[in-house]
Amino acid sequence: MVTFLQSILLVLPNKFKEMKYILYLFLAITIVGCKYGNKDTAKHEITILGENAATIQAMMSFEKDFEKRYPEVDLVFKPNSYDDAFTKANQDFANGTGLYDIVMQYNFSLSSFVRNDYIYNMEPLLKNIPDSLKTFEKDIFPNAWKEVGFYTDLAKKDKSSMIKVGYPWASNTMLLMYNKSMFEDSANKTRYKKKYKEDLSIPVDWDHFIKVADFFTDKNKKKYGICLQGADGGWVYFEWMNFLFGLGGKTMDKQYGWQGDENTKVLLNSPEALHAAKLYKSLKPFNAGGYFNVEQSEQIKIMLEGNTAMAIVWSDLIYYSIKTKEGFNNTFGFSPVPGNTSVLAGGAFFINKKSKESQEAMRYIVDIMQPKMQIELAKKGLCSSLRTVYDDAEVKKIPYSDALRKSLERGTYTYEAGPDATMISEKVTTYIQKMWNDELTPEEALSRMQNEIEKERKLIFSKIK
Repeated sequence: MVTFLQSILLVLPNKFKEMKYILYLFLAITIVGCKYGNKDTAKHEITILGENAATIQAMMSFEKDFEKRYPEVDLVFKPNSYDDAFTKANQDFANGTGLYDIVMQYNFSLSSFVRNDYIYNMEPLLKNIPDSLKTFEKDIFPNAWKEVGFYTDLAKKDKSSMIKVGYPWASNTMLLMYNKSMFEDSANKTRYKKKYKEDLSIPVDWDHFIKVADFFTDKNKKKYGICLQGADGGWVYFEWMNFLFGLGGKTMDKQYGWQGDENTKVLLNSPEALHAAKLYKSLKPFNAGGYFNVEQSEQIKIMLEGNTAMAIVWSDLIYYSIKTKEGFNNTFGFSPVPGNTSVLAGGAFFINKKSKESQEAMRYIVDIMQPKMQIELAKKGLCSSLRTVYDDAEVKKIPYSDALRKSLERGTYTYEAGPDATMISEKVTTYIQKMWNDELTPEEALSRMQNEIEKERKLIFSKIK
């Protein structure tokens, strides 16, 4: 291009001499434009897919801050509904299209992602990250991380050998949400003490929980003791696990939800499970709402109406339910669920094996995991996986932060996350609903649940050998 323009300049008449400078200017602009005109496409574009909930919204609020510190990176967030985020992630992985560099998904996707070699083992990518930026690993609630970000090393015969495939973008659990005005009402306190010869207090065990639910129920006044989730889509399953594990039961004999094979023993037809089923069914007379139509958002809506004493709610749904312009709605208090065990959930940042920006994606994730950033995210609704976040003075002001920390400290395996996870969730849902609807006794429901899960697990694992 330069030679061509120079040859034109040599034959120009003198009266066009001034045009030489215009042409040189044009040349300079053209060269610069060719080199830098596509500045945005020259950046490392990192596309992040996740459920449109408090976590991704909090991350999006710091998008410009990260891009300012790393101007060569352009973050592109793709918040979707729960179902769409799940479907789009699976389609992208299966098709190998590499549309998303980072996928924020839950632990029930973990098995599929690893078994199909869709995501990175993080260790090679972490080698390029300074050790000083990885010290937060020691601060992560260990059980919470093991549930969502580790998996069996399929390259080794030793099934106890694990690989690290993701950092937790959130450590969620379920908390007991209670109406403080109902518990603090002097007339209620007097009436409770007269009836039970003890002070009215927040339930700390399951028998106490039933007693309190019964006490607050007065259907003539449209007052209820509890609001349970009975809807399809896993809501029954998620909630009932609090009762099962809280009373000493288990779904299967293992340590983490993603573990297990065709020989893992199913434990749903056990004395502990029967105790949990009967206790759960006993709450029916005290329950608010239509049960079969109640999932997490409907449950919160019912609680906000102010006529129900208690609910077991998802920790990541609370922030936007009680946040106000002035601070927080102080109508409700929060505590760990009754008993000594709390459920563990949440998900991890998974890096797509088809990503062209895997190293930049890893750097972004490590940046998000830094304690200072986690504190800022927690103040916007994140259920952080870092212990020290809950020591921050501002985070402590969040009404549920203390209950959340205590629950994560005592959290354990509760939800299935193997290739049979969806099937188990559906079977538990079906038979708990049938029990609730008096179609089956608790004994019948558990027996059928156990038998069908055992049978279908064999089929599932026979197809993935």
